[in-house]
Amino acid sequence: MLHIGATTPAGVAAVIVVIFLLIFAMSFAFGPVPEGEHHFGKQWLRAWLRASAPRFAIAGAFAGAVLVGALLWGNAGSSSASSCNNPLPPLTGTAITDARILSGIQALSDMTAAAQAGDRDRVRTLFFTEDAHNLSHDIDRPLRAQDPGLAKQLCLSVIAFENQIAGPVDPSAIETQTKAIAADFQQARGILSVSSIVTPAVVGTLDPCAQPLQSITTDPLTAQRLQTAIATMQQAGNLAASGDEAGAEAAFVGDPHNLTHDIDGPLRGVDRDLALNLCHSIVAIELHLGTKYDAQVMQAEAAKSAGYLQQAGRELGILT
Repeated sequence: MLHIGATTPAGVAAVIVVIFLLIFAMSFAFGPVPEGEHHFGKQWLRAWLRASAPRFAIAGAFAGAVLVGALLWGNAGSSSASSCNNPLPPLTGTAITDARILSGIQALSDMTAAAQAGDRDRVRTLFFTEDAHNLSHDIDRPLRAQDPGLAKQLCLSVIAFENQIAGPVDPSAIETQTKAIAADFQQARGILSVSSIVTPAVVGTLDPCAQPLQSITTDPLTAQRLQTAIATMQQAGNLAASGDEAGAEAAFVGDPHNLTHDIDGPLRGVDRDLALNLCHSIVAIELHLGTKYDAQVMQAEAAKSAGYLQQAGRELGILT
């Protein structure tokens, strides 16, 4: 609650100090006075210290917990907000038509049903393969030119949803977030009069990898997580080679995909070329999922991505 109005963690710390001082003053003013003594006397001071000590201990522990939570929450929130300050790069060159937006809205409805059934893998697969994810990128620039507030709101809604599906499924949260994204798409339909708006192609003037990818989770970049992602990415390639489209897509849209986003920022600071190679490989896979599924692209790029992740782990000192 202390973050209402975009209060910074430093501001939260200041509020906590004020609260602490008020508790101190109230304890000082209303502390018990020993019989026959007066305020500020020696006996009164000792009695007041005995009475106030537990209060100070509780207040200090509470203030510390709130401050730590504020620092963690504040940093996460500001990161998500800042990533939506600038237009998202388009992922496809597909025209934004009314039919396409309606298809994205229907996919969001299907995700709600899958979440209610407790099928997190189905939710993630639908999001990344039924165009809802790509549409949120493709529609951002034209929408931002007409209504910057709605474009940013849609971006933040999508980030919140991606964070949600990275962990255990919460059907009520999924339903709330999919409805929010669908409502934003509905507003965009009217604002853009979507009949012939075409987003720029990925290959050309706008590269979706020109800027660091936004993190999807706050999970640490550990050796175990990286090794699991590498193995699963290799598995996705093998499943594609064997003709198992559903299995290949399901393997990719889990943590291997999330990890490529989470690792992008740190990796760019160490080896920008490697980060770009990894990003382009992931984008190539994303563009060939769902109705545009291409087994050869999945097989080739999944193998490349696994190799890039292996190199990234060594560059960052996570793997030996």
